[in-house]
Amino acid sequence: MKFNYELSNKVLRFIDKANLEEISIGCSDSQVFKIEKNNKLYFIKISSKGNLTSEYEKLKWLRGKLSVPKIVLYDCTDDTEFLITESINGEMVCSEYYLNNPEIGINVIANAFKQINNVDIKNCPFNVTLDYKLALVENNVNKNLIHVEDLKAETLKRFGNLENIIKFLKDNKFNDELCFSHGDVSLPNIFAIDNEFSGFIDVGECGIADKWFDLAICEKSIRRNYGEQYVSKFYEKLNIIPERDKIDYYLLMMELYL
Repeated sequence: MKFNYELSNKVLRFIDKANLEEISIGCSDSQVFKIEKNNKLYFIKISSKGNLTSEYEKLKWLRGKLSVPKIVLYDCTDDTEFLITESINGEMVCSEYYLNNPEIGINVIANAFKQINNVDIKNCPFNVTLDYKLALVENNVNKNLIHVEDLKAETLKRFGNLENIIKFLKDNKFNDELCFSHGDVSLPNIFAIDNEFSGFIDVGECGIADKWFDLAICEKSIRRNYGEQYVSKFYEKLNIIPERDKIDYYLLMMELYL
């Protein structure tokens, strides 16, 4: 098993005599492994120091508020962070079963959104509103982390360069409809068991945000995994009339995400 980072002593003790399998699905900056130990499943994320702090703090805050993984171990060295959590029961709603039964998948996803909407933001300490997201993507562009060739052909034809996209996003800001946001409600992060929602993973970008951001991310993921015809079914299940200008704004913004 090849690790990209040197493991801490606490992590080495935890994984001793365990079976590990590297997980490559998802868009995380972390190295992720599934751990099988004493007939239980865990997951470990390993990343440069600072990359997992937010997720660790947010998992602690969400305990009892939303179905998310339980923290088993958090540790850090001078340059690396480690986060071990219990697994969420069930399977991703982009597993083979749900890809073959997208109607059931849409029901699960709709119920997942209802759980998100039940999280009270009154005392939520995490602000990931539109201005936060704009600063994030502008930083990505300024640091040359996003390249013109990463853009969709139609986006490049419309805007010409990355700077014009940033200008458009800044000039066309709208007021946030504040709610609790998971931050990455793509299908690999939604789990179900027996056709019922069972939990979320990857909550490092959760917090108070505009409601249309999560909807836009999920729409994109549904389109990719289930097909265009299920996007409208998704909004119907939520009894939402999509505001295309806001959704398209966030879909554009996502092209500047890492």
